[in-house]
Amino acid sequence: MGLHAPSVPEAHTMITAATPTEASSSVQEKITYRAFVQAMAMIHLANNRKDKEQGDPKVGGHPASCASAMHILSALHLEVRQPQDFVCCKPHASPVDHALHNLLGLFRHDEHVDWFEDDPKARGQAYFTEEESKKAMEGLRRFPTEKNPHVFQSYHARTDADHFHFLPSGTVGIPPVVSGYLALAYRYAKDHGWDVPEGAHFWSLIGDSEFREGSLLEAMPDLAERMLGNVTWIIDYNRQNLDGTRIPNERGLEGTDAERIEKTAIANGWRVIQVRHGKIRTALFKKKGGDALKEVLESGLTDYEFQMLALKRDAEAIRTMIAEKHPGAKPLLKASDDDTILRMLLDLGGHCYDTIRDALAKSREESGEPYMIIAHTLKGWGLECLADPANHSTLPKGEEVKGLVESAGLSFDDPFAHFAEDTEEAKYLAERRDLFRQSMDEHADLQKRNKAKVREAIDAAGGIPDSLDIDLSLFPLAHTQWMWGQIAAKLVRLGSSITDQRQKGKEGGRRKTDGQGPDLTEHEKRWATAAEFVMTMSPDVGTSTNISSVLNERIYGPDRADGQLHEKLDVQYKHPELIATQDAWTRHIRFEIAEANAMTAVGSFGKMAHYAGLPFFPIMTVYDFFIKRALDQLYYSLYWGAEFVVMGTPSGVTLSAEGAQHSWKSDIQIPNLITWEPLYAIEVDWILSDAIKRSMMDDNEGRRGVLIRAVTRGVQQKTMIAQLKTQARYKGHDAGLLAPKGADWEGATDESKVATVPDEEILKGVRDDVLAGGYYLVDYRGYAGYEPGDNVVHIFAMGSLADGAIAASKQLLERGVYANVIHVSSPELLFGILGHQSGYEHLRTGLGIDGNMHLVPSGEADASGLAGLAGRRVPIVAVCDGEAGLLDNIGSIVGVRQETLAVRKFSKCGRPSEIFEYQHLDAASIVEACGKVLSETAMEDIKVSASTLNRVAGAAPQGGIGHWRELWPDAPKG
Repeated sequence: MGLHAPSVPEAHTMITAATPTEASSSVQEKITYRAFVQAMAMIHLANNRKDKEQGDPKVGGHPASCASAMHILSALHLEVRQPQDFVCCKPHASPVDHALHNLLGLFRHDEHVDWFEDDPKARGQAYFTEEESKKAMEGLRRFPTEKNPHVFQSYHARTDADHFHFLPSGTVGIPPVVSGYLALAYRYAKDHGWDVPEGAHFWSLIGDSEFREGSLLEAMPDLAERMLGNVTWIIDYNRQNLDGTRIPNERGLEGTDAERIEKTAIANGWRVIQVRHGKIRTALFKKKGGDALKEVLESGLTDYEFQMLALKRDAEAIRTMIAEKHPGAKPLLKASDDDTILRMLLDLGGHCYDTIRDALAKSREESGEPYMIIAHTLKGWGLECLADPANHSTLPKGEEVKGLVESAGLSFDDPFAHFAEDTEEAKYLAERRDLFRQSMDEHADLQKRNKAKVREAIDAAGGIPDSLDIDLSLFPLAHTQWMWGQIAAKLVRLGSSITDQRQKGKEGGRRKTDGQGPDLTEHEKRWATAAEFVMTMSPDVGTSTNISSVLNERIYGPDRADGQLHEKLDVQYKHPELIATQDAWTRHIRFEIAEANAMTAVGSFGKMAHYAGLPFFPIMTVYDFFIKRALDQLYYSLYWGAEFVVMGTPSGVTLSAEGAQHSWKSDIQIPNLITWEPLYAIEVDWILSDAIKRSMMDDNEGRRGVLIRAVTRGVQQKTMIAQLKTQARYKGHDAGLLAPKGADWEGATDESKVATVPDEEILKGVRDDVLAGGYYLVDYRGYAGYEPGDNVVHIFAMGSLADGAIAASKQLLERGVYANVIHVSSPELLFGILGHQSGYEHLRTGLGIDGNMHLVPSGEADASGLAGLAGRRVPIVAVCDGEAGLLDNIGSIVGVRQETLAVRKFSKCGRPSEIFEYQHLDAASIVEACGKVLSETAMEDIKVSASTLNRVAGAAPQGGIGHWRELWPDAPKG
């Protein structure tokens, strides 16, 4: 399929200095120009399809932005980048990468070919043919179909045919930080004795406007402190953004924005290379007056002045302004012809292939510090819109694209052709292609070996158990955050034990904690392999969230020369030892107060199973309230398919003791995320054990990200088993009708006098329900007098508020109301995205929640002995420590009346009981809400037509029904 040619083709006039002549071009420069033309053709075709529908928006593709990055990306892909490297590219330049990969022959059929296939022939078929590559290049922003499945999204996506070691880039400011923490993950894996590719470098191309993103500035000091010398950020410094030419206040900055970027990088521990000049300029600088010319070009012209000169492209105007800035440049300017002056102005280093290549290579050779390359470029290089303030959204017209295609020796009907096989360009590309394909095969083999090694170790130990068996007998009053600390400590101990075994015989490392310790039990041995991949992170809240034992002498990071000063001075303190080391038993990565950095890192480490076959399972501890500071990073990690846990603790208004601002919890429902909110400590064990097991066994599709919300509000742990033992399901098959403890019901037995099945059997059943999304804490089904549609209400409670729901249920029982309490362990599984996928199976079938209408008497029998019937459903009350949106859709799913109690106003400082009452989340408010929905359900009327009514029962009585308060007269407190 070719481009749609203009009706009257016109010759394309190239911009001065934009393209090297064919005679002087190197092989790489010729490839660069063809890739440039194909990127432009790709965008043009996407906007001029024959099947375009009326009203379709502009497809975009951002040609001018692609053009400014052309030589940077070409030098990277054609020479400097190695197959083990990772790349993230500014979103708007993705067609350039696709065009270069098209010429390199690196598009793959990952979704159709088993990449781990041992048959070389099958591996060869994984790559696109030239015709398949051309077809893919025509698919920018198309919707994939069975006929044409290979398409490219607007920006780099994980579904692209050339996604190998390319990070998704549909956002700005985040992918470069991801690449930095992926570099840290590779180093961590190597330092912990795992096999990962050697020499991987992590490249990021960043727009100069993008560099104003706070996420980048927040990460810079951290990446430098960690001495990540294999990280290079490249700034595409074209002085323009989406809204036009950038005009920063250079008086305020005391220089151009390029200088601000350089100073910022240096101040944060980075090395910097300014790539300002190409070969034409460099040659002029050697002549008389060259020093003056260089001074003006580097510091005399403001960015705005340069941009206007580039847009005007008038040699005399250039001479005049430069001479005014520095008279010493006049002789050189006068001696140079107009063409040389124009080429000199536009000869920026970012468009000189050799210059930018050399800068990239230098950044790779250095070690110890990350590098910042500031590549000065032209937005719209090679296009008629060069330097136009409005060029970000400018699409070249058909005549211009046709001229570009023909100038590259291509046909307008076949713009995506590869070089002829007998050309030097084809030979160079084939050599580069073979290098990458071989390395990609080797990388796949390494990933397969690592994955198999881990799986074999797990299987040999007997598989991962369902629980970590934390002993709770000595802690009758506990909270879920405390339980996380116990689990973290045990996982680290078990993981360290197996690390010790692997490290035996290896030199280096300082070992002070644990020693060999006691021998592991059989149960612990089954956990050891998985535990070795568990690691923790926290943005400076580790000690305050009960994981001090994980931090103590286990912080991972570059060794400090003065790290043992406290030992030399014999300084004694009770705080955990937090000096970092690269020893293999380290398990924690510590961050300053930077939730966004930690969230990015947790996602980067959580991709190691995909990239290296090493199923690292990072668990990030963060104050739940501050998760919102990193929602963009969380979304990126989930889209990317990372596997991790975010332990949001404390959460909700239970944190109000810290102040009113520490209390708002968001209704987060994102694909690939499952949220949990446990009540009892044992639930934390079950949930985390299941999450780890699923990750290790690749059984977490659609739920790779895990968010667990914990609290610091203690709960009596015995309440759980005590409540469960009152339920008919655990009384045995011949229990008959039950009566509440102490109640005297004819034909029913006091439930406290009926034996239950063993505790182990009860807990097993409850565990299954917890992991399905919810379970009955109070269940009156099987009790005498239990009449759905008359005196039954379901209370859905999440997290620590379930404790109050139990109290409300007891109060309601005294009023003759059976209030079942269902604890929602996971809203996603019950009525969120995962629940929807299952048809709400557990809600409807497992818990038996439905919208069935129950027939109940509507009044006393009349004189003839006939009684009326009313059809009523069982209403729902939901209570959650967060936004109503967390739970307010239950009634709509099953079709019943629902009232939701939630945090609906800013909080205050106080203990949980006070705040719950203030927010109307306390037991009294739950009782009131139950009365309201029961009364409103009782007031439901069935409407029928007058004719039907007359046929059945005569004329309908007149008059209305009063307010529900008449049926529930108690006014709420407060």
